[in-house]
Amino acid sequence: MKETNITPLEVTENKVLIEFAKLMGVTPAQMKARNKIRQMSDMRHLYCKLRYEMHSVTYSAIGREIDRHAATVRYGVVRINNMLLLNDRKIVAMWNRIKDIPGFYLLYALFLTPTTKSKGGIY
Repeated sequence: MKETNITPLEVTENKVLIEFAKLMGVTPAQMKARNKIRQMSDMRHLYCKLRYEMHSVTYSAIGREIDRHAATVRYGVVRINNMLLLNDRKIVAMWNRIKDIPGFYLLYALFLTPTTKSKGGIY
């Protein structure tokens, strides 16, 4: 029988989601939870807008981050954009609180290879 060397993928934290949840006063698990409470839906949709428009992440990648379908992510981005056009006070206040979260957290984890980690590469 042929011997295989399978190395598991390294699981990285989604630090953008953690930072977002911290600023909004919830946990990342609450962000991913299957609930339809308006406040939680608004937060999820704001997260989708942040990742899509500010960090240039695809709908499908955002969907994988929050355990939703890409069409749901797109719906959230469009909904929040419409709410911002209507100057909804709550949405505008929440958007102003989170719009400056940097999106480079995940890129660092993607570019770190075992060789750069062991040689004291960038962190």
